[in-house]
Amino acid sequence: MRQGLGVPGDISLPNMLEQRIQQQFFDSADLKYAAAEILARPIAHAVAAIVGCITGGGKAASSPIHAPAASSSARDSVSRDSAARRRRAT
Repeated sequence: MRQGLGVPGDISLPNMLEQRIQQQFFDSADLKYAAAEILARPIAHAVAAIVGCITGGGKAASSPIHAPAASSSARDSVSRDSAARRRRAT
């Protein structure tokens, strides 16, 4: 039988502490799981943009092309505008 923190007959305090510690781990894991579901796609798009910048000679394209909510017509419009700017820049 485990003893508490010096109080005779007290065995519930360590159990309560263990339960609170476990709950902290469970809550942390739940939060990370929820964040992974929400942030995985935006982070992947950001990484792809950075890799594109590095492999594209250091030119960064900051357009909403990779935004999940962007419609195809909006993406086409942005692509045309970006292509026009690239032609003018060269």
